[in-house]
Amino acid sequence: MEDLFNKLDRMYDDYDNIVVAGHSYPDLDCYGACLAIYNRVCALDKDCYVYLEGNGYSDIMNKAISSVSDVKYVNDDNIGNLTNMLLIIVDAHQVDRLENSRIFDFCKDFVILDHHIKDRKCPKGSKLLYINNSLSSMVELMTYYLDYSNVSIDSSVATIMLAGLEIDTNGYNLKTTSRTYKAASMLVEMGADVTLKQELLKDSKDDYVRRADFIKNSYTVNGNVALCVLPDVNKTETLAEIADSLLTFDNIEASFVVSKINDLEYGVSARSIGEIDILKTVRKLGGGGSTTSCGAKTNKSLSEIKKLIIKSIKG
Repeated sequence: MEDLFNKLDRMYDDYDNIVVAGHSYPDLDCYGACLAIYNRVCALDKDCYVYLEGNGYSDIMNKAISSVSDVKYVNDDNIGNLTNMLLIIVDAHQVDRLENSRIFDFCKDFVILDHHIKDRKCPKGSKLLYINNSLSSMVELMTYYLDYSNVSIDSSVATIMLAGLEIDTNGYNLKTTSRTYKAASMLVEMGADVTLKQELLKDSKDDYVRRADFIKNSYTVNGNVALCVLPDVNKTETLAEIADSLLTFDNIEASFVVSKINDLEYGVSARSIGEIDILKTVRKLGGGGSTTSCGAKTNKSLSEIKKLIIKSIKG
């Protein structure tokens, strides 16, 4: 890791502006990692920005954004004003997973940092490519980066990072190692507030009841895979939350949640404790991720999606 951190630190001097960006509909792991790099670059007296479009975000994400002050943001409207720019992509490496695929048009060079399994859609020509799917999350890596750099962060940033770590590991149940627990401990030492973290992650009663109804109507395939099809149009975060919840039930080793996410596309979110290859199935739908957490967006019909998932599960 130290070699990676040294390469990043040496790179910043060659650019006037650094922009950190993540995937579409960012979660707290993505946002927390962006904030970590932002704080590191600012500590070096370099101009840095976090790229956010701000459209259709989850309530949790909106609460996190409002809890942080003194962060400079850019979006599609003003990123073109930045010159000699280095773009750092975190928590994603496929162009079609970014908030804005045009973002590459504005940068001089780009870096990719991710913890998902490398996909063929990974763009070529990066100044630095680091993909390590053994990591629990991007927050885990960025916590060690902050510690290595001896950078202080606000309590709100540490809290968001700790929440992101917890969400990406499904409560420390997936891809969790001693280094993951150590990162959590380090974030508490950096000022993460466990009480505020719980407030940040709180659901509304209506959302909880709605998700419970969806879960109630899920069914099992092969006795160990939960499949849930949601009515209407839902946010991708909702699909992920339900997929996580389904994985907590007895005898369930993997879960798939399917829903329309806009007028043209269906979203698929999948989770596994590691024994069932969900990534192979999701890739058939044009998606990607890791062996324990992955997802896809597709314009296939609902019947096609269900048929593909069930056929893949039954082998």
